[in-house]
Amino acid sequence: MKLLIVAAIKEDTDKVSTILKKAAIPVFSVTDTMGIKNAIDTDLLTDWFSRGVGKFDSVFIFCFTTEEHTEAALKEIEIYNKQQASNFPIRAFVLAVEKSLYN
Repeated sequence: MKLLIVAAIKEDTDKVSTILKKAAIPVFSVTDTMGIKNAIDTDLLTDWFSRGVGKFDSVFIFCFTTEEHTEAALKEIEIYNKQQASNFPIRAFVLAVEKSLYN
């Protein structure tokens, strides 16, 4: 089991939903967040909300899914980001779930 976490600007929520649907991920959670960027940096750890400076209405979208569906989602996000060339690319992170009480 994997935990897929997607960070995007709020306006891209529907696009991420479409991407997850293409990746056969039918259920996910969305939480609003405010991304704040005080300086431009090329390091992903500080450059993941945008390529600009400011405050951004953003979302974290997350779900528990299989490795296969996670890989499909990452591929779709990569394609989307290449086609859009946006200052606000969709970011995705995958964490392994070591233990679960889910049966």
